[in-house]
Amino acid sequence: MAGIPTHIKAWTYSEYGKSADVLKFDPAVPIPEVKDDQVLIKVAAASINPIDYKRLEGGFKDTDSPLPTAPGYDVAGVVVKVGSYVNKFKVGDEVYGDINGNALVHPKVIGSLAEYTTAEEKLLSHKPQNLSFAEAASLPLTIETAYEGLERAGFSAGKSILVLGGAGGVGTHVIQVRI
Repeated sequence: MAGIPTHIKAWTYSEYGKSADVLKFDPAVPIPEVKDDQVLIKVAAASINPIDYKRLEGGFKDTDSPLPTAPGYDVAGVVVKVGSYVNKFKVGDEVYGDINGNALVHPKVIGSLAEYTTAEEKLLSHKPQNLSFAEAASLPLTIETAYEGLERAGFSAGKSILVLGGAGGVGTHVIQVRI
């Protein structure tokens, strides 16, 4: 693990509550272990979504990860280590994605609001070269939410849709998927 620290900096919380009260900067969090199907990502950018603060406030405490935890779903960064089953990525690849396969059931203990995080290979994509890390990190959950909303509504070609909040993250993607 040359060049990879044993402890990392992360925003964490040890109890549920308002972010201003419970979210703390921790300079010495143990780095997450990389499983066979995962990569270790040096985080370059992360995005905060409504689910992050709902989780922090205890909205999903029955299915949450054990506390303390570092929140964050959306990430963009550079692969620094790959698990033995990983074929799609190599060290040095720029990636982005939503690091939690099931957002509400046992999300990662070390999320994207940390220096390093892990993600399963299937949850990541290569970062498009024309996007900055910040731009790439802003996409995953908003795209997933837009697509899932259209799917649940039974939307299909030839149907009309009114997008309230079309200037927001999810609304923008609904419009783009619709076109």
